[in-house]
Amino acid sequence: MEDKKIKVGILFGGKSAEHEISLISTKTVYKHIDKIKFKPVLIYINKKGAWSHISKEEFENNDFINKSYASFLPWENNITNKLDIDIYFPVLHGPNCEDGKLQSLLELSEKPYVGANSLSSSIAMDKVISKILFKNAGLNTPDFLFFTYNDHLKIKDMILKKLNYPVFIKPCSLGSSVGISKVNEEEELKSAIDVAFKYDKKIIIEKAINAREIEIAVMGNDNIKISKPGELIPFNKFYDYEDKYVLGKTKFKIPTILSDKLKKEIKKMAKKAYESLFLNGMARIDFFIEKNTEELFINEINTIPGFTEISMFPKLWEYEGIGFTDLITKLIEYGFDYHRKQK
Repeated sequence: MEDKKIKVGILFGGKSAEHEISLISTKTVYKHIDKIKFKPVLIYINKKGAWSHISKEEFENNDFINKSYASFLPWENNITNKLDIDIYFPVLHGPNCEDGKLQSLLELSEKPYVGANSLSSSIAMDKVISKILFKNAGLNTPDFLFFTYNDHLKIKDMILKKLNYPVFIKPCSLGSSVGISKVNEEEELKSAIDVAFKYDKKIIIEKAINAREIEIAVMGNDNIKISKPGELIPFNKFYDYEDKYVLGKTKFKIPTILSDKLKKEIKKMAKKAYESLFLNGMARIDFFIEKNTEELFINEINTIPGFTEISMFPKLWEYEGIGFTDLITKLIEYGFDYHRKQK
């Protein structure tokens, strides 16, 4: 019976600043995966990038984080072949996974995996490229500027010329609200820029909107499913890292109260956004609704959304009647389906 189970290689950890969030998400995925159908194989990537096969006991007792292992690299086929993985499930957030690098490795190895393909992962992770594609598709997104480190002396003048305060300053290719600051006046600018450049060589500056924060879950390849919208009500001034993962005081409304017109518009925009980045597998799509005018903006797309117990992606599907275990199963099926069609 054990041999008939599908071996799912759960990849987690990683070198990015979102390492710890990956550990929380993985605990939840491991807890909920259907262990009658699937045999989870835990593969930990430490902060230096070395891969280690972790036993169930080490994982459940948190004995893997600070231990020294006989680590391997993914191209050492004698080890990866021994694991005999049927499909990989990346539960890593941020650079070196969500940006398509890991997906490229799996594609070169001709291995099925869960989630978006390498190209779509890369363009969704880059907030600048994705916003350019949103605009090209006719989608409304907040006004923005972007800069590399060599441009930093121009930032102040360009904000005054193009955006005006308040603005949000973000690393271009990072998630989980890491490195994000809201800047209300010029005096706050330098420290916010320094924080963002700690995490990325390119930063994006967006016009701040007095908005409700709306999220939608999407999954599928050719025929996609779109959830009803949910709303975040941040405890802090905006939904930052501390609010998400430390304080945990943000409130969620699922479903949120919106007019039928807005619900229809969000669903239409979500489908168009998913298609504009050539996505497959799954995504969480974030929107803003301006509080006074009810103007709708698309903010960004997350191709490996959080899988914690409090994350919106599984919560939105739970409201649709798809529990965590069934959700994981569906995502694995989409991964196999996409791989077959690509071959």
